[in-house]
Amino acid sequence: MEPIHTTPPRLLSPRQALTLASLSALLASLDSAVNIAFPAITAAFALTIGSIQWVVISYVLTYASLLLGLGRLADVWGHGRVLTLGLAGSAVAFFCCGIAPTFATFLAARVLQGLAVALIFAAAPALVTLAVPAETRGQALGVFQMSAAAGFAIGPLLGGVLVDPLGWRAVYLFRVPLALLLMVLAMRWFPSPHQQRKNQPFDLAGALLLAGSVAGFLLAISRGRDLGWVSPFVISLFAGAGLCFTSFIVLETRVVSPVVDLGLFRRPAFTIANALNILANAAMFAIWLLIPYYLVNELGHPAAVGGFLLTACPLVTALTAPLAGRLADALGTSRVSSVGLGLEALGLWSISRLDTGSSVVLVILALGLVGLGLGVFQTPNMSFVMGSIPRVQQGVAGSMSQMMRTLGVVLGVTSASMLFSSRRIIHAERLQLSQVDGPQSFMPAFQDVFLVAALVCLTAFGLSLLRGKARATGETDAA
Repeated sequence: MEPIHTTPPRLLSPRQALTLASLSALLASLDSAVNIAFPAITAAFALTIGSIQWVVISYVLTYASLLLGLGRLADVWGHGRVLTLGLAGSAVAFFCCGIAPTFATFLAARVLQGLAVALIFAAAPALVTLAVPAETRGQALGVFQMSAAAGFAIGPLLGGVLVDPLGWRAVYLFRVPLALLLMVLAMRWFPSPHQQRKNQPFDLAGALLLAGSVAGFLLAISRGRDLGWVSPFVISLFAGAGLCFTSFIVLETRVVSPVVDLGLFRRPAFTIANALNILANAAMFAIWLLIPYYLVNELGHPAAVGGFLLTACPLVTALTAPLAGRLADALGTSRVSSVGLGLEALGLWSISRLDTGSSVVLVILALGLVGLGLGVFQTPNMSFVMGSIPRVQQGVAGSMSQMMRTLGVVLGVTSASMLFSSRRIIHAERLQLSQVDGPQSFMPAFQDVFLVAALVCLTAFGLSLLRGKARATGETDAA
């Protein structure tokens, strides 16, 4: 009897892995096209500026709560399969968002979009780091981050061009064919999905507990502003989140294959790196919440021009990310990250000095400075986190970095919205205005929010200086 020959799973080349992961990240980050459409969405569904935060929170809360669990699933089930599912789910979600008849159905479609993007980012960074040697990890992740930042840069421009002639729904529908094209490419490059790895069971209970704790906490933060921090519903959310997180910690110390090795957080440098990711993104997200209103309503630019100006921040981030990755490989992640945080803080302070008479050049310079700081910070910080986790758990590693970023986004958009509303009321009373939402109260509240954001980022800069050299699992990494 002749022996049966089996063909091992075909592995992606470094170029294929980087191309597929980067294009998927670009597709996901094109969601920045939605931000310039906020005024149009607000008008279409008769919303307030405070209510528009749910467009962000419904998406990001889902994404953040599922990332780590799905990252572990990608390690066990196969990164290619998980990425393909994420691309397919994105196509469906974009279509559902684009045809949503009510704000409620629109938010439901945003939840589906959050799930799909969580699948993408659970697999994409791992594809990159597993395809390249450790000594060039920063450079490869720089290209990956450049693609994500390029999507953020292109999104507002495309959104502005689409919203004026076609309406806000076009910012979703134009991405449907792009998602389908990438899905076909992923299916072609992964003809035989990896089978579940032996001796690596998926900790479903741990993943669900973690998702419940993150979702409950972020939802409590979001609802606390409207319902009151001592309302029964908010207290119940905090209690439920705490119970889920406590149960998660207990479970992870007992299972054979936990979602994440909690011992990593005993290393100060690793814990600080994740905290910095939260703070840096929380500080900068006021840009995406308030700058569209500043450009369109206060400076009087049409949506297309506003979208073009809004690209300054992510465009500079995209151009800076590859160079930051190379510098991190050569100089160490801590030094480069600290410089980035300092530049971001300076940029946010510059935005706080803008007013209704500011020139386009000043707006571009301020936004570009924030983008420069982010580009210098993000890639080295992500490289450190990815290098701190074993290569067999790179789905978890990539998800860890992305989850901390999205936690910062949700905290940032909620905090910025709360601070903006409260400061607007105070300034309306100070100016003796008959309407709180009048144009006279917008700019002083706007400036207050960005001044606080600059202080948060400055705090992150000081925290970053505390990091010293740290040893990643299995290799030395200059922190």
